Amino acid sequence: MSRKLATMFLPSERGRFMRKWILAAVVGLLALAAAGSWGYSQYTANRRLENYLSNRYQRAFYDLASQTQSLEVLLSKSMVASDPRLDSNLLMDIRQQAAFAQSNLGQLPLNDALAGRTAKFLSQVGDYADSLARQVNRGEAIDVEHWDTLNSLYQQAAALNSELQGMQAGVARNNFYFGEMVRQVRNKLQKPPDDLAKTDFQSMDKEMQRYPALIYDGPYSEHLERTEPRDLSGLGDIDAPEAEQRALAFIDRQGGADYQARVTGKTNGRIPAHRVEVTRVGGPDGAATVLDVSQQGGKVIWMMNSRPTGGQTVSIEEARRKALQFLSSRGFGEMRSTYFQRHGNSVTFNFAALQDGVTLYPDLVKVTIALDNGEVTGTETSGFLMSHRQRTLPEAAVSREHARAVINPRLNVSGGDLVLIPVGVSDEKLAYEFHGKLGEDSYLIYVNAANGREENVLKLIETPGGTLTM
Repeated sequence: MSRKLATMFLPSERGRFMRKWILAAVVGLLALAAAGSWGYSQYTANRRLENYLSNRYQRAFYDLASQTQSLEVLLSKSMVASDPRLDSNLLMDIRQQAAFAQSNLGQLPLNDALAGRTAKFLSQVGDYADSLARQVNRGEAIDVEHWDTLNSLYQQAAALNSELQGMQAGVARNNFYFGEMVRQVRNKLQKPPDDLAKTDFQSMDKEMQRYPALIYDGPYSEHLERTEPRDLSGLGDIDAPEAEQRALAFIDRQGGADYQARVTGKTNGRIPAHRVEVTRVGGPDGAATVLDVSQQGGKVIWMMNSRPTGGQTVSIEEARRKALQFLSSRGFGEMRSTYFQRHGNSVTFNFAALQDGVTLYPDLVKVTIALDNGEVTGTETSGFLMSHRQRTLPEAAVSREHARAVINPRLNVSGGDLVLIPVGVSDEKLAYEFHGKLGEDSYLIYVNAANGREENVLKLIETPGGTLTM
């Protein structure tokens, strides 16, 4: 009897065993799927972080290179200027560029061993320029000792600029450069691997260590005066969802694709903004366009898509027309293309606003075009946002002929258009813009249209990438 009962219950026990086994297998598969989903979400988050940091480091690096180049030119001008008013303006510009360069160097993931001497030099040159500007404003002339110090600073700035230009060429050749920086930060490495980023910055800082530290009696530089963004005056604030819509409306959409945007944070610069990341639906992971949209007024301050560019299929002139069309369709009004610079297979154009035929140089916008397909991959509008407004332009009190007669007779002179140029932090002056030629060198000379005084001189530098003004 007991054997029969055992035989009767055996199949049901096997069924319960099978059900438990199946249940355990299902639970295991669900756990595995959850782990896979979590892993993919972590991977996506890491790629987003890498993209954000790469954009941030790339912008800081290129700004640092540009500001150091300006620093070298300003120091050279300070050595030849004789007008105390022009001397003072040059020294204040040196202080400003040094402060900006120091700020951008500080945004790169470099420890003191990699960039300490360079940071110290930038701090010292800014402080020294501030001290010397105060001396000039008191009516004291720049003596031989101060001139020798300026010359030493100029030599150091030239060396730093040369190192950065070489690194910039390396960045153009190696798209992984900023990705290496990002991975160093993400992995929190105390000793970064011997990669391009480390060796290049070590070389730069070693070059700066060839020069002695500057010693002088003078105060630290004061903070630059802040001005209100005039193009945003009277506009209300926007929230995060509206910032996302503004970003989607601003980007250069490709091929009718769908895009999605999300606010990733806020920035508290001169113009407080929503940081927005825009991605293409179905596009590659980590490929994103990052924008800062002003909290007041909802206008794009800057945009960057750091995707690698392919071979050139678009000419410089086609890219210029595309940039003008892009600005016009986004409400920037009449703009004049001034100069451009090519870097790799991308080109960045400078545009200035026009009013009644007068070029408004303070109202500056930069647009970067990828030469592989003509896509707008970058913009920088802070100059326009800070300065743009409908102005009451004065009549020129000095004729074009009189202004031309002020210029050094050794120059072969042409041009003479009216332009508005920035002077100091917030002042602007109407001037005639002349093109001058002396031997192989070209210059822009600005003569004040109100009093006939020579207001400024810029040197034009022809490079393989385009024409630069210094």
